Amino acid sequence: MVNAKLCGAAAATIYCAAVATSLSAAAQAPAYPTRSVKLILPFGPGGSTDVIARLLGQQVSGPLGQQIIIENKPGADGDLGAEAVARAPADGYTLLMTTQALAVNASLRAKRAFKIDEFAPIMMVADTQAVLVVPAASEAKSVAELIAMAKAQPGKLDYGSSGVGTSGHLAMELFRLTAGIDIVHIPFRNIGQWMTDTIAGRIALSMPTVPGATTHIRGGKVRALGVTGTARSKALPDVPTIAASGLPGYSATTWYGLFAPKGTSNAIIARVQGVFLTALADPAIAARLDDLGLEPKGSSTADFTRLVAGEVERWGKVVRDAGIKAD
Repeated sequence: MVNAKLCGAAAATIYCAAVATSLSAAAQAPAYPTRSVKLILPFGPGGSTDVIARLLGQQVSGPLGQQIIIENKPGADGDLGAEAVARAPADGYTLLMTTQALAVNASLRAKRAFKIDEFAPIMMVADTQAVLVVPAASEAKSVAELIAMAKAQPGKLDYGSSGVGTSGHLAMELFRLTAGIDIVHIPFRNIGQWMTDTIAGRIALSMPTVPGATTHIRGGKVRALGVTGTARSKALPDVPTIAASGLPGYSATTWYGLFAPKGTSNAIIARVQGVFLTALADPAIAARLDDLGLEPKGSSTADFTRLVAGEVERWGKVVRDAGIKAD
């Protein structure tokens, strides 16, 4: 059932139209699913994609009538897990939840074993900001102080990410270019590893997503200097934006979306979209996502398809301007 209160808001018109359309199409679909559905995450556990997938997967399993099995399959900057889905049967039993890494890698990894058009976009699930953090013992107390520190020590400060081309890497490279500083990228296999090194002071700065960093920030393990969006995060209301903290014009956000292998029927796509849209409209889920710094973005398949095409172009330019090369 569509959440009436949510759909009463003018800003939610497109969202609710997508819910109604997907539910109508799903009602005409053949029986699906008749067994568990695998949701592949192309990143390691502990990151924001993992948080969203496990929260929604638990909520969706009931209405779907089958269990959602979450499988973390990190590697190749998100391409290892994505390839597994691209090569899976187009029957709705293997899905992908990923970020704009799928679009970024279209230019970063032009020779990868699959093309982006081998996926059927289902919907945008949510988006979030990243947050610039430093170890709790760092001398930098603000974005301006961190930039000054980096300029005084060119090539001496390093930052971590979950790999070349990931959201944390791109957001920090945009920060580097905008601030005109020289900092060194150290890729790790997953967010847990580089956040551990940031907390310990072995990494000078990092830019994890808000969901992946909120617990560490609230626990005093790292210091948040600024968020990457155009407005403060509801999860971290005391943290200013980077743009308002000494770097005007800076902005970088991360989106999360669902995909199926190309050729998956419209009826199955509508069924999957419908249960996820309904989950996102649940007040308890919305409140939990809000607390984590995530904004539900249930979209139509058409809108998401256009977004993905635009992201391929946008991030391709960032990759070229920053001179980013896949390892």
